[in-house]
Amino acid sequence: MIQLIQPFPSPLDRAHAWREGDTVTAVDGQPVEDMLDLYYYMPHGEKMTLTIASRDGAVNSVAFEPYALDKVMSCFAAMEFKTCACDCVFCFIDQNPQGMRSSIYVKDEDYRLSFLYGNYITLTSLGRRGLERVIRQKMTPLFVSVHATDIDVRTRMLGIKRRLDVLAILRQLVEGGITVHAQVVLCPGWNDGPILEQSIADLFALHPGVETLAVVPVGLSAHREGLTKLDPVTPAIAAATIDLVGAWQQRCREQADTTFVHLSDEFYLLTGRPFPPQDQYGDFAQLDNGIGLTRGLEQTWREALQERAAHGKLPTRPVTVMTGKLGELAFAQRLLPALDRPGLPPVELVGVENRFYGESVTVAGLLSGGDIRRALGELPAAPVRDVLLPPRMFNSDDLTLDGLDLAAIAAGQPHRLHIPEEEGLIDFWSSMG
Repeated sequence: MIQLIQPFPSPLDRAHAWREGDTVTAVDGQPVEDMLDLYYYMPHGEKMTLTIASRDGAVNSVAFEPYALDKVMSCFAAMEFKTCACDCVFCFIDQNPQGMRSSIYVKDEDYRLSFLYGNYITLTSLGRRGLERVIRQKMTPLFVSVHATDIDVRTRMLGIKRRLDVLAILRQLVEGGITVHAQVVLCPGWNDGPILEQSIADLFALHPGVETLAVVPVGLSAHREGLTKLDPVTPAIAAATIDLVGAWQQRCREQADTTFVHLSDEFYLLTGRPFPPQDQYGDFAQLDNGIGLTRGLEQTWREALQERAAHGKLPTRPVTVMTGKLGELAFAQRLLPALDRPGLPPVELVGVENRFYGESVTVAGLLSGGDIRRALGELPAAPVRDVLLPPRMFNSDDLTLDGLDLAAIAAGQPHRLHIPEEEGLIDFWSSMG
């Protein structure tokens, strides 16, 4: 059932007088669980009829053209997502400091959010009904946190009691026509080395159903009191992982003309190793996992500068790039060279230490507004700088993890702050005059 939270827009409001407690129970006679069902059962070129039950037991119906469905979506309560029951040894939610927004501490484990937004799920709460629905309604692709295909290792890492064979579930999904993008959070001593190699082999055996596999290093904050002791991915471990995964990448390309398994940029930045060629990232399906981000931006910025140079419209104003320590490595090793061409103004680089989470957390998306304010305060007051901040540190409400917006960060300091989109940085820089 889907709860109605306000009246339908005119003229549909004349067909149904909304009352608190009204729920949509069916579309064209098909029972509905959530808004995804409305789209799945939506007819093509015909009217669709919603069955609406009131709290007092009365039943009404509203018919409208399918194209009007988007206009009434605001009348439905948001989906209540399923939460995660795992106790993963590496879960970053458990490593958040206290006093943040309540939503930051919520762990989701909902296949619908995986389908809609690319959220990673463990499949531990999918169940038979969920599995059948995913296949029936072709909710593809899904993004699955595998971590290890060895059942015992995965059970310990997820902190669950039930021994769940993730390969068996993945096999059912891919046989049902579902594409899967998989993930391994690499925890040294747990799922690296031979365990990682086994996981790659097992998942590649399900290709092309399992289309890609991302390997990312475990993130460890300074707020791990009472949690399982974990070791970080060091440069030595990163180098060994690059060697292991590189051999598999070569094998996958020879056998299936795909790189299949990808390492996050951090592995290459930690070691100073060269990135794979751009064409080995395919369509960058794992970009949100930090897979190929540096390589993609480097190429995009070079092409944008080349186009602007051809039209005599290169940027003219110096800028200061403020980013996390990992971003500082990416700029120093790959991105600043892409911006180094005759006629361009200088780019100042400031790597910000993360004191909110601890210095071992280096990604730009986990910088706090307070850390940025501290770094701004350490800059000389003159000359006044144009400071570019990473958009990933702001959520959809334009707030940082510690609840600051751009105005709060800028308050009391002399520099001009900007939040350019990553891919559009060259156009933004050029528009500054």
